[in-house]
Amino acid sequence: MTEPLAQRLHGALAGTPLAARLERAAAPLLERRSGDAAARRLEGPALAGLARGIATQPELAGFLSHRPELLERIAEANAETLGRRASELAASALDEPAGDLETALDALRLLRREETAIAVCCDLGGLAAFEQVSAFLSILAEAITARALRLARRGPGLSQQSFAVIGMGKIAGREFTHHSDLDLIFLYEGGPDEVSLASKIGQRLIAYLTTMTGAGIAYAVDTRLRPSGQKGMLVTSFDGFTRYQLETAETWEHLALLRSRPIAGELPIASDVLAGVRRFVLRGDRKPWSYLADLRARVERERAKEDAAQLAIKTGSGGLMDVDFLAGGGLLERGTRDFPAFPSVAAMLACTLPEQRTRALLADYAVLRVVEARARWVAGRAVEEIPAEGEGLVAIAELTEPGLAPAELLGRIRAVRRRIRTVYQAVVAAEAIAAFPA
Repeated sequence: MTEPLAQRLHGALAGTPLAARLERAAAPLLERRSGDAAARRLEGPALAGLARGIATQPELAGFLSHRPELLERIAEANAETLGRRASELAASALDEPAGDLETALDALRLLRREETAIAVCCDLGGLAAFEQVSAFLSILAEAITARALRLARRGPGLSQQSFAVIGMGKIAGREFTHHSDLDLIFLYEGGPDEVSLASKIGQRLIAYLTTMTGAGIAYAVDTRLRPSGQKGMLVTSFDGFTRYQLETAETWEHLALLRSRPIAGELPIASDVLAGVRRFVLRGDRKPWSYLADLRARVERERAKEDAAQLAIKTGSGGLMDVDFLAGGGLLERGTRDFPAFPSVAAMLACTLPEQRTRALLADYAVLRVVEARARWVAGRAVEEIPAEGEGLVAIAELTEPGLAPAELLGRIRAVRRRIRTVYQAVVAAEAIAAFPA
């Protein structure tokens, strides 16, 4: 006879530091769903992923307790089913949301939570590679943004207004993780007469993604990368965006533009506009490294909150941003005629350096990306630092690698950051991506 769900969940975490967290965290799920047929089918990696997810983020148990159909999907989950679901989400991005506005917004939020639950069980159970899960979360965010845009364009004149959503940063390279913000730029076709309509669409889209409903929020949205930042208009015409980038934009804005991609709305027009701007930005006659080094140092001073209690794995020395700057700086220096469709950090580096030169750096970068994702899952929000002590660190270490001791994780992170900073300093000192250590 199959063991009770509570016993099997505890068995999946037996001997780990997460076991003590599970009993209280799993209570809502066990009270409602222990007898479900799907719960009896949970075993192996799927069961382990579910147990690890619930123990480190109790909200998951409460959500699953009200959505028994998700247990069936978790029981059947693997890399293949996750890939099929990603294809379905991408194909459904242009579907018209059903129901009234309130119903449609709740549906978007529930979609995000449902698919994230499946993804995290695949991730933490080892059913799918981290890179596949990251791409899946990105495709999910794109699909939800596209559906929210269709809602925002409901109304007289709005559906006819040409409008595009440009995704920046992680969403552009399909490198989303748990609780990533959507960094967006809004472009439209037309002049002064169309500003009002385009602005209304943009304002609605932000509200539809960020407003709290009974099902939570869809995504946090950041539009500060738009032309002129917070001082600029929320929307920019295609022509105005091109002029700004060619005539006014600073180097840091061109750096940010490299990690951009249209994700909703008028995709062909927006793609042509970005391609035209990039031909100028990536002309290959720049010497950006002194400027970028100053910019990177300022970010480190102002944002890297690091002390004995926490490590700034994103903004601190040897953090994720060092590799981001290397990838973008190399392109600004050398240019390229073969810009990647999905500008991930790895794809951008591949434009300027052979894969064998960057393999070790990207392996170190991947270590920090996984740790960042685990820290965000445990915190339940976007974070740029990880704790250097305490229960949070214990959970992050166990999610990063079963059996990994916190002290070992800290040692691994420090070694990775030293290697990343060594590469970064070599390139900056020589002011050439060619100085990248072999």
